[in-house]
Amino acid sequence: MGKPRKFVVKPDFDRQIARLRMRLAKTPLPGFFAWWGRELMACLPPRWREFLADRPESMLLGLDGDEILVWREHGDELREYGRIRRDLPADAQVAEFQRLRGGIEDPAVRSIFCIPAGRVLTRVLGLPAAAEDNLRQVLTFEMDRQTPFKADQVYFDSHVTGHDPGGRNVRVELVLIPRAQLDEELATLPLGPRGLDGVDSWQDAPGGARRHANLLPPERRARRRNLRTPLNLGLAALAVLLLVVNMNESLANREAAVAAMRAEVEQTNTEARQVATLRKTLSDSISGANFLAERKRNGPLTVALIDDISRRLPETAYLERLQIENKQVQLQGQAQEAAKLIALLGESPCLGNPGFQGQVQPDPRTGKERFQISAELRDCSPLATAPAVAAAEPAKAPAKEPAQEPADGQ
Repeated sequence: MGKPRKFVVKPDFDRQIARLRMRLAKTPLPGFFAWWGRELMACLPPRWREFLADRPESMLLGLDGDEILVWREHGDELREYGRIRRDLPADAQVAEFQRLRGGIEDPAVRSIFCIPAGRVLTRVLGLPAAAEDNLRQVLTFEMDRQTPFKADQVYFDSHVTGHDPGGRNVRVELVLIPRAQLDEELATLPLGPRGLDGVDSWQDAPGGARRHANLLPPERRARRRNLRTPLNLGLAALAVLLLVVNMNESLANREAAVAAMRAEVEQTNTEARQVATLRKTLSDSISGANFLAERKRNGPLTVALIDDISRRLPETAYLERLQIENKQVQLQGQAQEAAKLIALLGESPCLGNPGFQGQVQPDPRTGKERFQISAELRDCSPLATAPAVAAAEPAKAPAKEPAQEPADGQ
């Protein structure tokens, strides 16, 4: 197996990250997010705002003769919290400090040693704006030129106080203290140098406002677990999870709504098809009924046709068969003089173009002529045929009915 690889973060990467942070700080986004955060915090209950506020409580330590003064700082509020006698054994001092610290509910409370303002050296420097990306390294190189000390002889911290109008230079406040003096005082504290989160100085008198600097190097600060980081990560993961669940639920609801709409549309289409089928059936039925009624109303009456034919045929003629089919009338029977029937039937308003089909043949049994006449059927009514027949035939006395002879097929 090969040797494990060591990943080293290059300083150039850190500088690029610092530059990105500085560029972001110059945009309106930090101000907008700060305002947004304040508005969201204002909507929470007071205890939640106190818990989520990014201003944890701090215990400020200071030397006052034979006592160690402890102040409790919460936001902008600062008050004296307790005193620890320095002539007590080290274990008793540590126990008293732990007791005071246990009285604060904030688990992320910090311990900061504050020194008088006259013990530190402060100076405002003007540096190029490019130095802001890697300010601590620049001040390390410039320490012997700007102060009477070398960088390895002092603890120092700095922060940017402003920019010039052109943006080419920055104003930096430098705060420093000799290492030997601070190490000697830190050794007398109950926590020791490794139990502190930072070293700061008062701006004026002890118990007033402090500079909010940290002269203690990062490698010498107390290693504490930041409970807010896993909490924030957990809340962020929960927010992402809830977002995914919400999106999934929204998609599921939309799919269910689309499926329900499709089912309703399909049902509506089915009902529409059924209605269309019923409407077509009803329309066909109405059309059929109207067709029959129209045919019955417009078609010639069979009674009128039979009445007209019976009035026009002479008494010596009789019919054996009368057939009406496809606007055609077939007359078959016997008559004394069959040739005269064409003229008589030609005057009928119910018949058109009468003519013989085949030859007229005599019937030796009856002594009459057997005929078969075909004519076109026309529209007629009894009111139209009766007067015409009455006008065509003169009134005559009733005659005796001739003896009817049975026809063939009857």
